[in-house]
Amino acid sequence: MISKVRNYKLDLIRVIAIAMIVLMHSPIPYSMPGYMMIGISYLTAPGIGLFFMISGALLLGNNLSTRDFLKKRFSKIIIPTIFWTIFYLIVKCFTEPVNTLFLLKAFFSIPFCEQGRGVLWFVYTLSGLYLLTPILSRWLHSATESEIRFYLLLWGISLLYPYLEQFLIINKGTKGILYYFTGYAGYYLLGYYLNTYYKYNIRHVICAIVIAIALPIILYGSGYNFSFYSLLWYLSLPVALMAFAWFAIVSQIRVKEVSLICEISRLSFGVYLVHIFIMRHIVWNVDLIKELPGVVQTPVIMIVTFLLSFFVVKFISRLPISRYLIGA
Repeated sequence: MISKVRNYKLDLIRVIAIAMIVLMHSPIPYSMPGYMMIGISYLTAPGIGLFFMISGALLLGNNLSTRDFLKKRFSKIIIPTIFWTIFYLIVKCFTEPVNTLFLLKAFFSIPFCEQGRGVLWFVYTLSGLYLLTPILSRWLHSATESEIRFYLLLWGISLLYPYLEQFLIINKGTKGILYYFTGYAGYYLLGYYLNTYYKYNIRHVICAIVIAIALPIILYGSGYNFSFYSLLWYLSLPVALMAFAWFAIVSQIRVKEVSLICEISRLSFGVYLVHIFIMRHIVWNVDLIKELPGVVQTPVIMIVTFLLSFFVVKFISRLPISRYLIGA
C-alpha cells in the first residue's frame, strides 16, 4: 500500500518546487539582461525534477495492483488535464488566429501530446511514469540498493550525453545503448532511492552544488558557443545535481505540520495548471507592473501570480467538482 503517513518534508519540497516553476515563467521577455534571464531559468530548472522525485518517493514500491493504482492516480489527473487543455484551447481561439482543422487536430492529439499550453507537457510525462509505476514497483520489491544505484549510475551517464556529444558520436535514439535509461524516470527512481536508502552526506551535497555552480560559469567564461537548453536544462547533470541537493538538504530539516505548507502542497497541481493563464493574461498586463525595472518586476510577478493562483485554486477546491478540475 501507498503510505498514509504524511511526510511534511516532501510537502515542503513540493512548495519549493512549485515556487521555482512560477518564478521560472515570471520574467517578461526582454525585461532584463539575457544573463539574468538565463540565470533564473537555470536556478529554477530543478523544480521539475523535484516534482518527479516527490512522486517517486511517494508512489514507487507500493503493493497496489496495476488496476487499483492506475484507477487511483489517473482519476486525479486525467479529467483535470482534459479540462485545462480545452480551457487553454478556447483561450487560444480568442488570443491567436486558429482554424477549425487545428482545433480538431489538437483535440484528438490530447492522448499523445500536450495541447493548448506547453506547460501541460509535465502532466503527460507524469502520466507515463504512472503507467510505468506498477512495473517498477514489482522490481523494487526484489531489487537491492546496489542494483538501484546501478540504474541511477547509468541514468547519470545519460545526463552527460549533452556534453559528450560535443566531442564524441553519441546515439541518443532507440538504438543507443542507454536509451532505456534516459528521461524523467531517472528523477522518479532517484526520489524513491533518496527517500528510502540515502544517508545524508554533506560532502555529496557540497560537491553537487560546486559542480552545478562551476559548470555554467566555466562554459560561459570560456566563450564556447553552446545551446543552453542542451547543456543546462532539465535532463542535464548539473540540474539533476541541484535537484539532489535541494531534496537532500530539505530532508535534513525538522519539518513539523504547518497548515499553510500542507495546503499549498495539496493544491500545487492546481496552481501549476492555472498559473500560466493568470500570469500571461492578467499579471503581465498590469500597467503598474509593466513599468517596474526587470529586476524588481520579476519577483513581483512571481509573488502576485503565486498568490492569485493559490487563492483561485483554493476557491475551486471548495467546489463539489474540484476533483475534476484540480485533482483535489
